[in-house]
Amino acid sequence: MSKLKKCLYLINLMERKGAMTLKEINDCYEYSSLYEGDEFLPRTFLRYREYIEETFPCYIDFNQRTGKYELHRHQALYGEDDSLYDYLLSAYHIEGMTELALKHRDKIMLTKAPTGVENVQIILEAIDKKRGIECDYYSFNKKTVKHQLLIPYFLRTWENRWYLVAEPDNHHRGQSVFALERMDNIRLTEEKMIPSKKITAEEYFDGSFGVNHSDNQKPERILIKVYGTQAEYVKALPIHESQKEIKATDEWSIFEYRLVPCFNFYQQLLWHREKLEVLEPLHVRDEMKNTIEKMLEYYSTQRKP
Repeated sequence: MSKLKKCLYLINLMERKGAMTLKEINDCYEYSSLYEGDEFLPRTFLRYREYIEETFPCYIDFNQRTGKYELHRHQALYGEDDSLYDYLLSAYHIEGMTELALKHRDKIMLTKAPTGVENVQIILEAIDKKRGIECDYYSFNKKTVKHQLLIPYFLRTWENRWYLVAEPDNHHRGQSVFALERMDNIRLTEEKMIPSKKITAEEYFDGSFGVNHSDNQKPERILIKVYGTQAEYVKALPIHESQKEIKATDEWSIFEYRLVPCFNFYQQLLWHREKLEVLEPLHVRDEMKNTIEKMLEYYSTQRKP
């Protein structure tokens, strides 16, 4: 087994089991499908620990008091946000399965990978070096290509796309959102360019749904009732990061959200069909009601193709 696969096995094992002694690790490894008659000896295990710390977004530490090994992520690098840690770790899992995935590609069906990833590196370089970026940008609405000079703020993925929040160089229009897939001929500026506003990604997207952002609306409390087993799907895949379950029975669950309602939000609610009901506020409930009534009009009369 390759070093990469062994390291991924150790990380996955300790994420599931928590703190473990070396004997406990080897006992689990012996009964795994990856076991090849070997075991983790103290000296070789130390080398794997060193490789994990140098290569992965985590490390294995030894607790002298308990005599057990513990898995930790690099807190100084990733802070309290798990999303980047999970994203980077998943990339190693994908690398580790490449050979078998290609061999059995007819047995795998995947969703499309996020578009625009080829431009992520240069934008991160611009942020790191405090530079702007120049690019030719295609507008879906105007169906035109326009040369843009942008000062990057931060990146976000949403619905299989990479997006950039950036400030046009005139410093008067505030921040705008740009899809990386529609950028062409992208390059760094020679001169340094500093954003005119100090704001974090968390502050900018506070209460936003996806990449939608509004300076004019405040996030509001929204209550949604989800019926039957659909509630379990909503728990497993939250509709929004602010989701909290506040009440539940065997027949339904009530979830609370804090966000600015927008088209994408209503679209997501409709995805759950008759299994979901907006309870409050009234204007959000009315918006759903009006949308459903409009849809009903389409199906109330027989239409010819």
